[in-house]
Amino acid sequence: MRWLLVIALVIGPACGVPSTSAAAPSPSAQPVGSERLVVEGDAGTQVLEVSSGRTLATLPGTLLAPTKDLVVGLMREGAATRVQGTDLAGKSVLDLAVPGEYVFSNAYGAAPSGFAPNGKWLVLVSRDAAESRFAVIDVARSAVADTVTLSSRFSFDAIHNDGSAMYLIEHPQPGATTYNVRLYDLRAKVLKPDIIFDKAAIGQWDPTVGLMDGTFHVSVSPKSGDWSYGLYMRPNGKPFVHALNVPGKYAQCIVDVGGTWSPSSMFSMAMTDDGSKLFVVDTVVGNVTVIDGLAQKVVRTATFKTTGIPGDPRAASAVVSRDGSRLYASAARGVAVLNTADLSLKAWPAPDITTRSLALSSDGARLYALGGDTIYVIDPSTGRVLSQVGATAGARAIHILARDPASSH
Repeated sequence: MRWLLVIALVIGPACGVPSTSAAAPSPSAQPVGSERLVVEGDAGTQVLEVSSGRTLATLPGTLLAPTKDLVVGLMREGAATRVQGTDLAGKSVLDLAVPGEYVFSNAYGAAPSGFAPNGKWLVLVSRDAAESRFAVIDVARSAVADTVTLSSRFSFDAIHNDGSAMYLIEHPQPGATTYNVRLYDLRAKVLKPDIIFDKAAIGQWDPTVGLMDGTFHVSVSPKSGDWSYGLYMRPNGKPFVHALNVPGKYAQCIVDVGGTWSPSSMFSMAMTDDGSKLFVVDTVVGNVTVIDGLAQKVVRTATFKTTGIPGDPRAASAVVSRDGSRLYASAARGVAVLNTADLSLKAWPAPDITTRSLALSSDGARLYALGGDTIYVIDPSTGRVLSQVGATAGARAIHILARDPASSH
């Protein structure tokens, strides 16, 4: 048996106009009264106690649910794929076999994780030259709710929080960046014939070519699951946000996002906890855009002074403080700290550290930055590195958990 391990990339194909064994849970996986970090990696997931750097758990899964309470791993088991999930204390809460060879949705290129925002549904993908197959997992029941088989031009986009609908990206022309958004009704078990797009943003179209044109970069969704925001780059390099209203079954294109993509750009997105504001930032050139999450419109753009050092787009990461007053974004060197009230640059801490994932403590007093196989604990007000915590090789993303094991930040 071998684990199917997936590296979550942030560059790949949606609204412009046309084999290692996994470790078993450690016996010390007990909730403790201190802030914890979850570290996703190629070979498993760690739960660390920040105050001591102690490893509380080493879990076999490689994908963390958006609710931050479940880690999922996939393993080949004969002609089937075993799906196993544990909570952060190492207790098994998901275990089933899916006939066929399935992987996480981003195994075929950059794509959303496959989870519904509430963590209750997970979509796995199996694809070959002729077909794309989607296994819809009911996480609470530990069961396959449905399997959907379509042509190979379809890939996963989003799933409704109630499991009633799945959104797919359709590429009518293989290898092209043009695409359509389609709805598969999981209750009626039918692919709806209508294409979902922003009619106000597109004057003329040919759905056989693709109504929209762009390359997927990264996506975020509020916890409510009402919207799914995908950041795309058009062929001319201009970014746009494809805002998909999941329950309403319609889309809006937010095309006046600032900046221009290049191979050295570091575009990232971050959202306030309540979903009222979405930030798009590039720390290489120094562009930031604020999108109103209620009106689905750009309300402000600004520029800020940067080092100008070219970066790695795959290392782009951003977080917003819990009170919404600060935006933190990774750069080729250091971290940009912006005041969200006026979008001014407040600080550039840790200028000698190259990071690829950020997390912020619940009180905003400590910034955690993953660089190499080390997690740096930074005082964001002074830029001073307070301490370092070791992470396993292949660590790729970090997430903060509140002191209460039942809650998360």
